[in-house]
Amino acid sequence: MKIDNREFFKLSFIYTAVAAFPPVLNLLVRPLIEGENRLDPAEFSRIEIAETISSLAFIIAMYSMGNALSRFYYDVTGEKKAYNVLVSSVFNSIIVRGLFVLAIAYIFRNYIGSLFSQPGLQDFSEYGFAAVITGINRAVNMTAFALYRNEKKVRLFLIFNLLLGFMRSAFQVAGVFYYDMSFVGYVYGNCFGSAFVAVSVLIYTWSKTGFHYNVGDMKPVHSFARPLFHYALIAWGITFADRYFLEGMPRDLGIYSQALILGRGIEIILQGLQGASQPEMFRLMKDGTTKNMGEIKKLSNMLMAQSQAIIAASILPAMLYCMVFTTDLRLAAGLVTIVFVRFLLRTQYIIFSFPVYFEKKTGIFLYLNIIVLAVNLVLLWLLIPVMGIYGAIAAFIVSQAMQVAGIYWYQNRIIKISWNLRKLLIVPAMLMALTILTEVVKVHCGFNEFATAGFVVFAFGAGLVFLYKNEIVKILAKLWMRFS
Repeated sequence: MKIDNREFFKLSFIYTAVAAFPPVLNLLVRPLIEGENRLDPAEFSRIEIAETISSLAFIIAMYSMGNALSRFYYDVTGEKKAYNVLVSSVFNSIIVRGLFVLAIAYIFRNYIGSLFSQPGLQDFSEYGFAAVITGINRAVNMTAFALYRNEKKVRLFLIFNLLLGFMRSAFQVAGVFYYDMSFVGYVYGNCFGSAFVAVSVLIYTWSKTGFHYNVGDMKPVHSFARPLFHYALIAWGITFADRYFLEGMPRDLGIYSQALILGRGIEIILQGLQGASQPEMFRLMKDGTTKNMGEIKKLSNMLMAQSQAIIAASILPAMLYCMVFTTDLRLAAGLVTIVFVRFLLRTQYIIFSFPVYFEKKTGIFLYLNIIVLAVNLVLLWLLIPVMGIYGAIAAFIVSQAMQVAGIYWYQNRIIKISWNLRKLLIVPAMLMALTILTEVVKVHCGFNEFATAGFVVFAFGAGLVFLYKNEIVKILAKLWMRFS
């Protein structure tokens, strides 16, 4: 079985560009609502805490249904009745779990508010329920997008992503300027904009599949998803715990959150690449891992190369974007390089997880990430009081590196794949180490952040040329033949 390179690159470009559209619009919205007499870094810190709550609600409502549906879709291909029951049951289960999360949030609203030191966050009822509903909306939308990618329904993927971008951004601006000139207006705008798309997705889905919930059919789906859900909860702790540790420093958290929102855009783009790669990887493995070893390696190398190129190409534009702010949010430019480069670890983790997902050995995610979470929390507790924002970044990098090492070790135990480790591990690790060293020199010697970022971008480009010179020569030769 051969990968159609043209088809793969076309789909990966479409999925990446379309998935990037909502966060790009979100970036355009931020300068409109920031500044004197508008939102300051402290308000953006509260937006980040609301996003943390939304993300937790998303994980619980989702229950890893996106991954489960992507895998079980291949078991019902060509069986219309089974397909309809599976898809409808998955979406209905999300709604039920979402209502459960809302009920819990209502019961414990006062306790949740007491967890925060900022007065603006202590009245959970003012913003919390909207944040929870935003998470439920996201669970519906992300599950639908995962299904459309597997079915290669590019038009549907395009329509709903564009609609999500437009509606969410429009309501965010309206919420701030016409409802409440604070983070509360932003949170409500996010909620209503994403709800419009989620309801549209549900209506469309039910009109095609009918309304079903089959307990028996969902048992294997839940068994597959349960360890992934546990992993997602722990991953949420790893990813968002730093926000809680920084919550008592609103200005710093606001600046950090600006770098993170830019990084979140990179993460969504990488999820688009993963969305294009995962179905191809599963098809190759279903057809025979040993027989398709060369194509599996080729696909994984392409995913890593695309990730490196996107990260490197995004650093300087993201830093320039930060310069449009008039408050201390512009200081986020100095954090962009290290925040972006750490997503190399995410790509490595995705690649080495593919065989684990396919073999349905998902129990490892729970045990591995309990250890990773424990290390992350200890490091946050030790480093943030001393290093502030950089303590949070250091804790993330160390814990994510442990995560990559652990999943690589386990994957190698259950199925032998002769990865190109120079392309997937060694050179990316060297680039990560070089970026960390450059960041340390910048901070201690006072070098200009654009100069050090330019050096890192050059190193990434050189690494790509070194690793993929043969592929680059072939592409250039084809282009020369076509246009000469």
